[in-house]
Parts: sequence; C-alpha cells; structure tokens
Amino acid sequence: MLEPKMKLEIVVRSEIALAQIHARRMASRSALFSIALVFLMLGLGMMTLALYSAIEPVIGAPLAAFSVSMIDALFGGIFIFAARHSGPPGNEEKLAREIRDMAYSELGKDYAAFRGEVKQFTSDIDRIRAGLTSFSSGAVGTLSPVISLLLNIVNRNR
Repeated sequence: MLEPKMKLEIVVRSEIALAQIHARRMASRSALFSIALVFLMLGLGMMTLALYSAIEPVIGAPLAAFSVSMIDALFGGIFIFAARHSGPPGNEEKLAREIRDMAYSELGKDYAAFRGEVKQFTSDIDRIRAGLTSFSSGAVGTLSPVISLLLNIVNRNR
C-alpha cells in the first residue's frame, strides 16, 4: 500500500502530465490552423483568381464564381479536418488519467480510514470522560459524609 504522501505526488504528477499533454495538443493544433490559414489566404487567393479567369469565358461569371468558391471551401475543410485530428496520441492522456484516478481512489480510501480512526478516538475519549464523571460523582458522594464529619470536628476544637 502506498503512503499518502506518495499518492499525493502521483496525483500532482499526473495532473502536470495531463496539462502538458493538453498544451502540446493545443500548440500542435494552433500551428496547423495557422499554417492552414496562411496557405488558404495566399494560395487560394491566387488560385481563385487564376481559376476564375480560366473558366469565366467558358461558363460565365456567376457559375465560375460559384465553382471557384466551392473548391476553396473544400480545401479549407480538408485543412480544418487535419488540424482537429493532430497532436499527441490519446493513449498518453488515457494512461495519465488512469494513474490520476487510481491515486484519487487510494487517497479516498486513506481518508475514509483516517476518518474512522478519528471517530474511534473520539468515542474512546467520550467513554473515558463518562467514566471519570461517574467516578468523580461517586467519589464525591462517598467522601462528602467524611468531609462533613471532619469539618464538625475542626469546628468543635475552636
């Protein structure tokens, strides 16, 4: 059984690992989104102009504009799909979560055991207090006739 200190260290380390995994995933996604936007802005701008210029005389201006915009949207969708599915594999995160959850579970068990010990300790103190109270009340009841007799003797001698 692991010590509570070690369990807390495991929880902290697993939380740090999860944060690092999330940070790497977000950095990777952000980089790919940025690259996608740069290429979409530069490449599609020129490609749109070239494609529009090439097909406009054949199919007319409105249909040429619509066709070029559909192709642009397709390329944008492909890059967004790639960006959403990039980053570290999910296995790392799953393992870190399992370790963290196991450590939390163990800490919960330790807390429950500690709580039971505190309840037992409190119960023992209450029992001792009750015993002392009954002893002191019984002792005072037994000693009070003796004390009053001694006080009477002291008062007569004066």
